[in-house]
Amino acid sequence: MKSYDLGTPETAWWLPQIEERGAVLLIDGIIRPNRWPPAEQLNLAADGKIVPGIDYLEMTGNAIGVRGMVPIPAVFGERSEIVLRLARETGQSLRDWDQFHIARPGMPSPIPLPPAKLTNRAIWQSPRVFDKWGYALKRKIDEALAPHLPAPMSSLRLLDWGCGCGRLAKYFAGECAYTGIDIDAEAIAWCRANIPGATFELQNLEPRTKFARDSFDLATGISIFTHLREEDQFSWLEELSRVVKHGGIVAVSVNGPTSLFNANYPSSVQDTLKTQGFCDTGVEDTLKGVTSDDSYYRNVYHTHDYIRERWSQWFEVLAVLPAFVSNMQDMILLRPRP
Repeated sequence: MKSYDLGTPETAWWLPQIEERGAVLLIDGIIRPNRWPPAEQLNLAADGKIVPGIDYLEMTGNAIGVRGMVPIPAVFGERSEIVLRLARETGQSLRDWDQFHIARPGMPSPIPLPPAKLTNRAIWQSPRVFDKWGYALKRKIDEALAPHLPAPMSSLRLLDWGCGCGRLAKYFAGECAYTGIDIDAEAIAWCRANIPGATFELQNLEPRTKFARDSFDLATGISIFTHLREEDQFSWLEELSRVVKHGGIVAVSVNGPTSLFNANYPSSVQDTLKTQGFCDTGVEDTLKGVTSDDSYYRNVYHTHDYIRERWSQWFEVLAVLPAFVSNMQDMILLRPRP
């Protein structure tokens, strides 16, 4: 019998909740080392320098609490953006793809924050945290996609599959020909009313869109394959390969080894992943009452072996980026097969 490798978790720096408090940033988060006790002191660094004013407190569950009031002028200087990373005491980054970009506070935006009930559906967080997480994820996606894009972003047609209330749309709109689709009618209505320079379409639960073949150069799907039944997954892979042209890129996230680690390795999930490579643990009720089928939205894990084996019918797997989205979900970069 085939056995799928569960993989190795990355050190999971769960994204901090960041709020502006006058001349300081409140940072409140958690570090979960993949071994306990950690082999070395772990710190937050901004652009390679340890951030001052942060306390690191041991918590139950083999975790380290991170909390502090960070003075904005001291950390930002004259910069419009800083990059937080998990680092050693020297400031050296601990791993790849854990960067968290923060725009300088006070920079105005013409796009308002979404209502809390919509941001809670997406990430279980407040609008202010949602906005900062969206900016950080978009900047990280920029870096991951840059070596693979077929042309400059300004000339590309982007499909944001599962756009929600605009976590990425706010930052991609105006940079490219942006189209967002989602099964949440209220989120789509909010995006249409508040995010200019973009197209938003309500998507039904059927794995078929209204778009013609080769309509897009690029597609993103953040935390969508983490919530689909296996057969729905295959149907959506086929649809994405249809609407994204050959030579284009599809970037999607999955629950892999770090997500499994952060869920404390449920034995039933491990057993299923080892034998099948895919595990649907049941209904996720975040969207209960939002769509016509409350059982549609699931909680799902993948192994990398399974993805390379089963998804290769439609795509070439270009890269697997561990613990990329929220420093937990893995990002899979794909190219449609001709």
